[in-house]
Amino acid sequence: MDINEAATALQGVSRTQGKLAERAKWPLHRHAMFGLSEGLLIAALSQPIQLRTAMIVVGLALVFVCIWDDRRRHGMFVSGWQKGATRPLMIALVLFLVTMVCTGLYVRNGDGMQTIGLIIGLVTFTVCTAASVAWERIYRAELLRQDLS
Repeated sequence: MDINEAATALQGVSRTQGKLAERAKWPLHRHAMFGLSEGLLIAALSQPIQLRTAMIVVGLALVFVCIWDDRRRHGMFVSGWQKGATRPLMIALVLFLVTMVCTGLYVRNGDGMQTIGLIIGLVTFTVCTAASVAWERIYRAELLRQDLS
């Protein structure tokens, strides 16, 4: 491969990354769906078994809907766990979720519905939705930055 072939190949990769950055736009309801799935799973931990089961089923179903919808709309599903600029955000989000799991388990008490558990789920929903929006911005910026290189 000579220098011209290498330059042409790099330009092709750059164009592909630019196209990927254009396609890597998700609507707000998609980010909210992710946040809701996480919020339901966390809130479920402190609830009575019947409610917990229903919340877990709905939360997991939302994860599958997110993946299905991404593939249908965009032809791809991009895992949040990527190398690069998004990794620190994901590590922070995982640490946040571990904290919320521990908190949800800590507040579980008795057989009745735990309002504090629902509040923890609402906080999780809000943080995860915001993190999903931020993740998209970081991911697209990284693709565009590579596109310009």
